Amino acid sequence: MATRPVLLFGKLHLSERQFIVFNAAVFQVAWPVCVLGGSWIAAALTVLVVALHLKAVPDTRRESIFLLQCAAAGFMCDLALIQIGVIDTGGHLPPVWLTCLWVLFGTTVGYALRFFHGRLALCVAGGAIFAPLSYYGGARLANVILFEPTWVAMLIIALVWSVIFPLLIHFYTVNKIKPAL
Repeated sequence: MATRPVLLFGKLHLSERQFIVFNAAVFQVAWPVCVLGGSWIAAALTVLVVALHLKAVPDTRRESIFLLQCAAAGFMCDLALIQIGVIDTGGHLPPVWLTCLWVLFGTTVGYALRFFHGRLALCVAGGAIFAPLSYYGGARLANVILFEPTWVAMLIIALVWSVIFPLLIHFYTVNKIKPAL
């Protein structure tokens, strides 16, 4: 592991391990705030988190490209889920807060989730197991309706995420962003 310290807020020096824990904690706090707060709060929080994240990473250009890829992939993925009726958010397009979650998730791919890099089977399993749980929890908190029977919606989301999570890891790798700080 590299030992390059990460500078946050201009004064706070974090080790690589501390930054990974910080990165995971920020996502775990931001996720429910976005789901419960709605689109305006999610957008503001996402701008704040991404600005903080870009201050800490070594290559802001490539990280920015990757986060845009996450937003695009997430928007298209959720749009497809809405259009085929797996999730019902009350509109024809994914709400802003849902796309913000994808960007926030993207901030963790090279850091808190770097354990998944180079482990395709683990990526597939992780996406298939954890994403449906996240969608289920988010749906309950945000009054999003999942297709009935719910287990079918969860299965479809699992299948989608068993592809999308390894794809995001691949995008990160193609962008040649080093997972270590």
